[in-house]
Amino acid sequence: MSDHPVNDYVCESIRLVRLEKGIKVQDMARRTGIPLGSYSCLETGRYRMSLDLLFRILCVLGLNIEQTWPYRVEEASPEMTAEQVRRIVRRAARDRPALVTNEEILSLVCTCLGITRKDLLSDSRQRHLAEGRALAALLCKETPHLSLLEMSRLLGRHPSSLSHSLRRLSRRLQWDQRMKLHLKNCRAELAALTEKKRKGNGRDRGEER
Repeated sequence: MSDHPVNDYVCESIRLVRLEKGIKVQDMARRTGIPLGSYSCLETGRYRMSLDLLFRILCVLGLNIEQTWPYRVEEASPEMTAEQVRRIVRRAARDRPALVTNEEILSLVCTCLGITRKDLLSDSRQRHLAEGRALAALLCKETPHLSLLEMSRLLGRHPSSLSHSLRRLSRRLQWDQRMKLHLKNCRAELAALTEKKRKGNGRDRGEER
């Protein structure tokens, strides 16, 4: 155990979420722009995590800092072993509600608009595809724990381009009834998915007890 228990807690939380999402260390290093060796040392706690690197990693994982920080900092004391830190992190992960991801938002937008994921991520500028990307960005923006920067990466769009699409969508929603209906349907699907995951998470915790 190092002399920096909070750093160890955050690093172990990040490692656990990465494994849950099925993301390889090599992919995390590439997507964050951190050299592979340095990323491995960060995740294992051998290097101290700077705020800049932490937020790069959180952005890729679609998390906010509260989801990786100790629920009670005093839980992480210098006397704790690495295994004790891991047990606390896993307990916190079980208690953390199942959250909707940007990937799931893209899927539900495709379903609501009747388009394919491949078309949505293509370079095509067709109107209905541009609308789908803008709707996905808006739903991401309305979901507190999600990162618009990560959504822009998933869509293969520059963040400034996505922000411009959001502004145009906001203007259109003032008069375009068809877009209002699409947004209403997408929000309803997102709410249903969130509730389903919440109930599933509660059921899993009940079974563990």
